[in-house]
Amino acid sequence: MVYFLGVDGGASKTAALVTDESAVPLGRGLAGGSNHLRVGIEQATRNIERAVNSALVEAGVAIREIEYAYCGIAGSDHIEHHERVVEALRVFFPRGNFVVDNDARIALTGAVGFGSGIVVIAGTGSVAFGRNTSGGEARAGGWGPKIGDEGSGYAIARDGLTAIVRAFDGRGPATKMTDLLCFQYAMCDPADLPRFVYATTTGDDVIARYGKLVMQAADEGDAVARAILDRAGCELAYCVLAVARRLSLTAEELPVAYVGGAFHSGGLLLDPMKREIAREAPRAVVTPPLHTPVEGAAMMAIRAASSPRATRV
Repeated sequence: MVYFLGVDGGASKTAALVTDESAVPLGRGLAGGSNHLRVGIEQATRNIERAVNSALVEAGVAIREIEYAYCGIAGSDHIEHHERVVEALRVFFPRGNFVVDNDARIALTGAVGFGSGIVVIAGTGSVAFGRNTSGGEARAGGWGPKIGDEGSGYAIARDGLTAIVRAFDGRGPATKMTDLLCFQYAMCDPADLPRFVYATTTGDDVIARYGKLVMQAADEGDAVARAILDRAGCELAYCVLAVARRLSLTAEELPVAYVGGAFHSGGLLLDPMKREIAREAPRAVVTPPLHTPVEGAAMMAIRAASSPRATRV
C-alpha cells in the first residue's frame, strides 16, 4: 500500500492525516498551532511533528513509508517565511518528499475539490481564497489581527470585549456579554480585562475563544452581540466578493464554502454573509465544505506525488 500525508497548520491547532492512494483516512493526529508568526518556528515545528507522529501511530505507518506529504501552514506565504518553515521541516522529511503551501489552498481543495470555487475561512484569523476554471487563483484578507482578519474568531471576540468595556464606561449600550463574562469566565469586573488582554501569555488564539460569549449573547437576542456578528458576516462577504471579482466569477455559478470555528454561530454569521454575497454574485451558492482542510491537504499530496510542484517545496 502507498501512503500519503496531509497537514493543516493553523494559528490554534495543527491537524495531520495519513491516507492511502484513494484518500481513505487511516490515521489522524492533532496538536497545537503551527503558524510560526504566532507561536515561533520551534513551537510550530514541534506541533507539526506531534500531529504527524500521532497520525502515523494511529495508521501504523512509519514516516519513511510516506510517499508524499502536503503541508498547508498558515503564515508561510511570504518567501522568507516559507523558507523558514521548509528548512525547519527538512529534518522531519529527509527524503524531501513534501510541499509547504499556505493553509488557504488546502482548505479550498478540501471544500470544493480541484475545480472552480471560493473558500472563506473564519477561525482565529480570516481569509478568502478562490480558483476559476482556468486555474487562476486569488485571495483576499488574511492580513493578521493587527491590520486585518475582519470577521474572524479573534475579531468577533475583540469586538465583544470592546463592547463590554464601552458599556462599562457608559460609552455604549448595555450588553448580556458583561454578565456572560462574569458567569462563564469569572471576570466580573470589566476593569480587570486589560490585565488579561495585554498579558504576554495571552495569545490571539486565547482572545479568539471569547468569541463564544458573543455567539451566546447573540443567540439569546442581545442586540449588541448580534450587530457584531452581522458586521463580521459582511466583512467575510467582502473578502469573498473581492476574490470573485479578480477571478471574473461574480456572474458565474459559484460554490462558496465556509470553514472555521466562527461559523459555529450559524445563521447569525452566515445570513449577513449570504445577503452581501448575493448582492453582487447572485448565482453563488454558500455551502458547507465537501471535506476538511486536512483532507484537502491529503488530496493534494496524492496529486503532487505524480507531478510535484517544486516551486512550493
